[in-house]
Order: sequence, then structure tokens, then C-alpha cells
Amino acid sequence: MNQSIGNLKKPSLFGMITNPMKQFERIKERSTIWLPFIIVLILLSLSNHLEKSKFIELLNVDVDAYRYMILFFRTLLYSAIFFVIWALVMWLIAKIGEGKTNFSTMFSLSIYVSFVVVISKFILSIIFYLTGSLEMLSLTSLNGYISVDQPIQSVLGMIDIFYIWTFILIAFGLQKIAGVSKRVSWIGVAVLFALLLLCGYLLGMFILMLENSISKM
Repeated sequence: MNQSIGNLKKPSLFGMITNPMKQFERIKERSTIWLPFIIVLILLSLSNHLEKSKFIELLNVDVDAYRYMILFFRTLLYSAIFFVIWALVMWLIAKIGEGKTNFSTMFSLSIYVSFVVVISKFILSIIFYLTGSLEMLSLTSLNGYISVDQPIQSVLGMIDIFYIWTFILIAFGLQKIAGVSKRVSWIGVAVLFALLLLCGYLLGMFILMLENSISKM
């Protein structure tokens, strides 16, 4: 049994872009977590480092190394917590849809499908770092093409082509890996997307409150 498992091919992160259905089959048979998890966290960390470094340069402010490292590791912690919550939500959707899977497999799925967003964020961060153009950070979302105020601005930022692509992958992944019906998987994904938009709205309200507080100082 162990020998047959060892002969199974591991899923590929880049394969989620070129052939996601094949990766779903591999995740179902041999879900992997730690190596792809580390790769995704490294890419997220590098993206945040590039963005923060460029913002510091553009704003011409000094940030001590100790504070910068705290922000860096806090980003890593928040990202790890996000993946755990994301996997838990997908596992609950699978259970509600009477699918057959476990938490570790859903955790693996959450890592692999997120690669689409992570690699796009990494590429845009590099472009932003090289050009200093803020427009690059919203190039793939409606926020970059429709001029509105907060909190709608943040909501439009969530309507991103790579986010939508990721949610579509989640729907197919739930069907392929957990055996969830099309109806349940698409309803679950629709609810998740609605929650994402709600988070965008709340984030926009928070930014608006900060802007108002600063303007009154």
C-alpha cells in the first residue's frame, strides 16, 4: 500500500494553471501540504516585502528594522491562519454536501487553488516595485477601471479576475475531490464570494474611518 502511494505523482502548483483537473485527481489520491504551503508563504512574503519597500520609498519615511520584521512575520502568521480557516470552510461545505473527504485534503486544496492569486500578486508586486505605479496593484480588478469612493472602492478590489478564477477552481475541486454535487459546490462558492465582498466592504469602511480621523487631526 505504501509503495503504491509512493508511486503516485504529487500535485503541481503550476499545474493548477495549465491542467487543474489533473491536479485535483492527484490531490485526491496524494494530497501534499508542507512544501507547497512553504512556497506559497514565501511568495506572499516576497510580495508584501516588495510592496512595503516601495511604499516606504515613495512616502520617504523611515521604518526601523525591528518594526519591519514584526510586520513581516505578522503577515506570515495571518496568511497561515487564513489558509486554516479557508480549508475549514471548504471542509464544512463538503460535509454539508455529503462529500467524502477530510480536513487535510481540503487544506491541501486551499493551498493549491490559492496559487493562482498568489502568483498574480507576486508578478504585480514586482511590476509595482520596478515602476512605482500604484495602478499596477489594481490592474486585474474592477477597482483599477472604475473610479469610486470607499467603501465601494474596496469591494471592487475584490472583484478580481484571479479571485474569480480561484473560486471557479474551488467549485470544481469540491466536485472532483470531495464528490460534492454541482449544485452544492456552486452555492457554497457563491456564499464564499459574497462573504469576500462583505469583507471588502468592511475593509473599505475601516479605511474611510481612518481617512476621516486623519483629516480631522
